[in-house]
Amino acid sequence: MLNKLGELVAKYRWWVIAAWVVLAVVITVFSPSLSSVESSDQTSFLPSKYESAQAQKLAAKAFPESNNDTEILLVTRKDGGKLTAKDHAALQTVATKLNSEHLSHVVAVVTSKQSTSKDDTAQIVSLITDVQASSGPGSSDSAAITDNLRAAIKKALAPTDLKGQLTGQIAESADATSSFNKAEQIVTFATIILVVLLPGLIFRSPVAAFAPVLAVTLVYLLAQSLTAAVAHLFDFKISNQLSILLTVVLFGIGTDYILFLLFRYREKLRAGERGRGVVAFALSRAGEAILSAALVVASAFAALGFSEFGIFKNLAPGLVICVLTMLLAVLTLIPAIVAVIGPKIFWPSRAWQKTPKANNYKRMGRLVARRPGLVAGGALVLLLALSSGYPQLVKSFDLTGSVPQNTESAKATKQVTKLFSAGLLAPTQIYLTSDSALTNAQVQQISTAAAGIHGVTLDGPARYSADHKTALVTVLLSGDAESNSTLDLIQNTVRPKLHQAAPNGVKVYVSGESAAFADVRDATNRDLAVILPVAAIIIFVILMVLLRSVLAPLYLLIATALGFMATLGGTVYLFQNIQGNDGLIFMLPIMIYIFVVAIGTDYNILTMARLREEVRGGLKPREAADMTIEHSSSTVASAGLILAGTFGSLSLAGISLLSQLGFAVAFGIVLAAFVIAPLLVPSVAAILGYKVWWPGHRPSRDKNRL
Repeated sequence: MLNKLGELVAKYRWWVIAAWVVLAVVITVFSPSLSSVESSDQTSFLPSKYESAQAQKLAAKAFPESNNDTEILLVTRKDGGKLTAKDHAALQTVATKLNSEHLSHVVAVVTSKQSTSKDDTAQIVSLITDVQASSGPGSSDSAAITDNLRAAIKKALAPTDLKGQLTGQIAESADATSSFNKAEQIVTFATIILVVLLPGLIFRSPVAAFAPVLAVTLVYLLAQSLTAAVAHLFDFKISNQLSILLTVVLFGIGTDYILFLLFRYREKLRAGERGRGVVAFALSRAGEAILSAALVVASAFAALGFSEFGIFKNLAPGLVICVLTMLLAVLTLIPAIVAVIGPKIFWPSRAWQKTPKANNYKRMGRLVARRPGLVAGGALVLLLALSSGYPQLVKSFDLTGSVPQNTESAKATKQVTKLFSAGLLAPTQIYLTSDSALTNAQVQQISTAAAGIHGVTLDGPARYSADHKTALVTVLLSGDAESNSTLDLIQNTVRPKLHQAAPNGVKVYVSGESAAFADVRDATNRDLAVILPVAAIIIFVILMVLLRSVLAPLYLLIATALGFMATLGGTVYLFQNIQGNDGLIFMLPIMIYIFVVAIGTDYNILTMARLREEVRGGLKPREAADMTIEHSSSTVASAGLILAGTFGSLSLAGISLLSQLGFAVAFGIVLAAFVIAPLLVPSVAAILGYKVWWPGHRPSRDKNRL
């Protein structure tokens, strides 16, 4: 089938290229932009079954105005000294002036001398907005609102000796979006440089460097537009991290698959073949591995759709679309381009005409053929040693700390936490609701229970809804809102005690940022327990179909699982043990699993497909391992180097989340491309012999063929 497809693509090459260009232009022009369907609000992605989500829904009905987001303006003297009576008066005048200007989305600006820090060096001004804190503004709205507020604040404070720093959900969202936009530019630039430079060096040809990049760029624009169109059509938001991931995924795996094709194309040319039939041959041989690899990656991404946490669930469509679009391009557009250019794709190098001399991969193949047990044992020791860091993993929910700390909102947050209270920026709301009107005694019972919990203080009197059937008690927690100790306090103490203290007929819901992240922690733990086996089952089925074997896919999954644990363990050693971070960003294990398992399996598929091809051709298992390493390891190493480089470029973004993700995935890909695929997989295959292909192989009938 793939051979026939290659023949058709080569024959109608110009039509194929024209169709892709027209399709990309039409879809890009008529689709919405990706930014229009992005959101940076993490907690809004929780499903309705969680308590914080139920509380937000209740608050929207009973206290629509109290659920409005409040931005915090931290005001200090320009000289860093203590605030004077003149400063307090000037600040009151500033608040009055801001109120009179009726700033967009600002309902009220409130401050008083009582909002001064204990050391009298700072005062808080609260800007109450009409933006719902439960849903958060869109990224573009956040930027516009924040820019307007900061401009108005700067103008109002200009005549005074005071300076202000704005923080809060809207300001943090705007600063995060700005940081991610800058990061995307850095990552895109670094990625393009890598995918141009490395293939050019591998094939010693500028044509081989630029032709694939131009094709992948076309696919990238098309995939972005398709993703935005699907999100708009089905009315869901996607995380603002997707655009960066799309860049590294598309350029990374796209270049990988193109390398798979070009290496087989060059191999056939070296055998003396010429003409468009060479393209068909390359596609028929590399295409099977590419098709299976892409389906594995797409399936692993699709497994994210089983998530409860919306960030993971909503990443799935965009990532699946980009992989399948890239797959279609590699099976049609790329072969068409190669058919047009021909052997000149390797110009000016003539190395494609020569049989390569003995190299490290040939020597490695001989070693594996002679001592497969030694090689497999060495690879296992390395992977197990790195995996020892896995049990030490601590998940961090400090998303504020994951963005650059030089932003205004990050600096203000740090100062507010230091001078006032960590809980001031993230109050916790306790909602009581009943089918009948609540009494003061019932509400007081909950307030007393909350005040009796260590680390919890009441923040003002309780409020009642218009029908008196719902009440709101606001409390402040002593710890950082997103720390694991605070989340434990909510989950293990606050909620159980308040639920137990609830009067008969009264339901109690605990909400707020800390409560939401406690639910996020539950959701992501559940997702990890579900996504891993779901993706493993799907990958196992695809590998079983490709390899016509049960045992081979099983040991490939075990090898990949070891790669996952080794990757996470190595990341723990670097960021927790060496750099001293409190933990790894909570979503990292799932992201590592999806990328390392899915993309790392690509290399295992390429290796196993070549092993199967060599054994089918009549070679014995150890001879097949030798030839496979000699012919496929250079492809795997080159592809791994490019993909590791593209993900590693995330570390240049200056964002903790992306730095951790970039290092972890790059490290996992290095292990997959330089340890698991070229060493562990063929050495275990050599040890198991024909049994690895069970039940597809029947040695009693034919000792050399499957």
